[in-house]
Amino acid sequence: MASSIVSEGIILIAVVVAAAMLSQVFLTTMTGIEQSSVTMSERLGDKMKTSIKIISAVNSSSTTAKVWVKNTGTNIIPSAVIEKSDVIFGRFGAFNYVDFSETGVGWDFVLLNSEDTHWQNGETMEITITAAAAFIKGDYYVCFNTFNGVDDELYFSIGG
Repeated sequence: MASSIVSEGIILIAVVVAAAMLSQVFLTTMTGIEQSSVTMSERLGDKMKTSIKIISAVNSSSTTAKVWVKNTGTNIIPSAVIEKSDVIFGRFGAFNYVDFSETGVGWDFVLLNSEDTHWQNGETMEITITAAAAFIKGDYYVCFNTFNGVDDELYFSIGG
């Protein structure tokens, strides 16, 4: 009978240890899910506050195009983050990704009506796209995509 009580005690201890381990795994998993939900919520909130509108685009020389983009959202975007945006540009049906470049071929920007280096609601950004070769007459496409995936696009014509 004493061995039966000892056996039951050992089994009880094993069950308690197993339950503690399971609850620890469950709590760790729940913490991970909670952190993922918080991160996803923050990203979604950031994206909801971001809104842009391409106002106009025109070629300013045979190898340079100007694009004006207005920040219509409430998200304040620092210049260093603007540089991480994506620009897609080219003839309709043959457009490509354009690398950010402060000089030479690529795209660069200037905040026009800003008193600092942050792109805020109501402010306009002028993007200059410099191509390696002269533009050919025809229809062109430009898309500006912010760091968090909000974009706007515009079709315009060059030379005709």
